[in-house]
Amino acid sequence: MATPPLLKLALAYIFGLDTSLALQNHPLIIVPGLTGSGIEVEEHGASMPHLFCRKKADDWMKVWVSPVQVLPEEIDCLIARLTLTYDPMSDTYANLPDLELRALGWANGTSEREKTWDVLYEYQFRSMLKTLHAAKGYELGKDVFIAPYDWRLAGDGHEQRRNGVGGYYPHLQALIEQAVQANGQPAVVLSHSLGCPTILYFFHKYVSDQWKAQYIHGWVALSSPWMGGTTLVQSYLGGWTLGLPTWLVPHDYVRRVQVNASSGVWMSPHPKAFGDNPIVITPSRNYTAADVPELVRTIGKSTWGNQTGALFDKLQGPYGELQSAPVNIQLHNWYSTGIKTGESFFFDTDLFDGFDKADQKTVWGDGDGLVNLVSLKQVEEVWPKTDSVSTKVFPNCTHFGILSDQRVISALAEYLGAPKAMNSTALFV
Repeated sequence: MATPPLLKLALAYIFGLDTSLALQNHPLIIVPGLTGSGIEVEEHGASMPHLFCRKKADDWMKVWVSPVQVLPEEIDCLIARLTLTYDPMSDTYANLPDLELRALGWANGTSEREKTWDVLYEYQFRSMLKTLHAAKGYELGKDVFIAPYDWRLAGDGHEQRRNGVGGYYPHLQALIEQAVQANGQPAVVLSHSLGCPTILYFFHKYVSDQWKAQYIHGWVALSSPWMGGTTLVQSYLGGWTLGLPTWLVPHDYVRRVQVNASSGVWMSPHPKAFGDNPIVITPSRNYTAADVPELVRTIGKSTWGNQTGALFDKLQGPYGELQSAPVNIQLHNWYSTGIKTGESFFFDTDLFDGFDKADQKTVWGDGDGLVNLVSLKQVEEVWPKTDSVSTKVFPNCTHFGILSDQRVISALAEYLGAPKAMNSTALFV
């Protein structure tokens, strides 16, 4: 077992050692968002929509995010492979029969078949890790680890593995414990986007208060959709590219993948934050956040209407109850503003079964281009006040741009070398 950090410091002081050498870096655990968690599948005779979809058994293959998988007809194979079904009678999730799915690049961002880390993690985290290496000597696989997950799932699906689905939280807990024991310092968890509600559930529901006090130095939450965002409603109705280039993610990509996922409930606008503001406007009716479950049932098959509606019934209320700072956690809520973000979407026809249309007009508001400001600001404006929470705001930075913004990376490097901070709010210009 590693020597406790305070004992290391005491021994260094007694024997006149350099305390900077006595204490290692805080291990950094990166929990990506939806687009930053790679997924690969292994098929065992699974039924596919096309013959050319079939792959050799026992051969893991990357499917998220892979440009090959979004080619015409190939995307049908992708949708089948990522299909998640929910059975309300047994309260369980399942993949397509005879198919296994796992996160790609656990801990080091590298597939088993490769020697270098995956291009997905390069794209999102290269600038951050390069700067942290230069500033503090962080090394991937030594004191910084990537913890991807099955982003289709909300927190209930991560607690244990059933039907070959889920079980992320036990692996995450073990990774943090091993990193802390190896480095002799409590860990910092850095989450982005969907990774933030994923970690919020982990801290509230999965680990004990004693465990958090022992293993966690702090939590940096980047661009969190604390109460969802209107953009996911737009994706239900007519597709959306996640803010990524269209050459990587076609317009209809997310709609067909995300709509049957339980995590979509967390990403949808929550009535407690968005209230009675109209989000979808049609000739005969306005739809608010509270109407989204009815909306997806109305459009039917294209959004897995009945399943999605059942997931809203199961998950949305409990998720709203999680909106508070976890005990024994120093939360640093960092987000960006100044990027136009859709608030309301106008359509020239009423909704119907099979609806698939882009909006004719968008009313824009403030946010990071993906998450609305009202959701980003939940922590400082709505959550119970506590000294364990601080906020930093980075103007004129996008939802994905925050991962490579030098103001953010510099603030992170500074934080990783500082003691626990008390409550504060800062604006970065």
